[in-house]
Amino acid sequence: MKKFIWSLCVFLLFSSCNLLSSKNNNKELDEYALERELIQENTEKMKRIFFVLPSPMEISSLIKTSGVLFQEELLNKTENLPGYSTSPSRAIALGVYCADLSYASLYEQYQLVMEYMNVSRNLAESLGILKTVDPEKIRLLENNVMNKNLIVDVVSDIYLESNDQLREQERYSLAALMLIGAWVESMYLATQSVQTSEKTHEELIKQILDQKLSLESIKTVLRDNQSDSMIKPIYLDVLQLEKLFERSFKTINTKESDDYIENVDDLVFVELVAKVEDMRDYLVY
Repeated sequence: MKKFIWSLCVFLLFSSCNLLSSKNNNKELDEYALERELIQENTEKMKRIFFVLPSPMEISSLIKTSGVLFQEELLNKTENLPGYSTSPSRAIALGVYCADLSYASLYEQYQLVMEYMNVSRNLAESLGILKTVDPEKIRLLENNVMNKNLIVDVVSDIYLESNDQLREQERYSLAALMLIGAWVESMYLATQSVQTSEKTHEELIKQILDQKLSLESIKTVLRDNQSDSMIKPIYLDVLQLEKLFERSFKTINTKESDDYIENVDDLVFVELVAKVEDMRDYLVY
């Protein structure tokens, strides 16, 4: 069902991005054509990052199914909310808090779910996104905070509808920052949840390293927006993180034949974990 909701939202938000008013003279028509071309280019870039990035709910599910216990201390504190005073910082924070909200909801941390939901709604409203969640769903949830299916539904609404509305308003850079905030926070929660010495964590580590594909899409969007003073440091960090992803697998000869296998390089993975933590610290403080 989550995949269906995700796909439906993708269809709706991108089908509504390119509506523009008509122009009355040749100069206006030229400007219109240029503007439409830029919007189409931005839309295509956002499509790539949106389709490739996993949702925070998906990464949180991977963490839980690996058997790792919930760690509240990993969440971005709600007390940090007043520090996000600009639109870019609020967009990033909204993505971060949505990832934390997904994490708390899958671990059935009901009190935290309500706290992080209120913070996420506050940020969405401050960004001018007024229809993020159906008020009736919020009312039902407040009256039945232990309804896990309803929690998942509302959390998905906050994340997906926020991106939907930012795109409808053609605020592509903010939509990208929100997605990046959610991705970095989800990666932070995942990398902080694993121990390379634990055999039971091997699958989660491989899932983390599989995010190299999504990192490529993030790099493309950031590269084209380096004029933003907040984006450029993130882009430089992504380039460093990309190299660590590439070095995280080492090829080993089986000695029994000419076959080779790929194993995770634990030392490089530790560096990758530290880099993700550095990126997350930059985004949330």
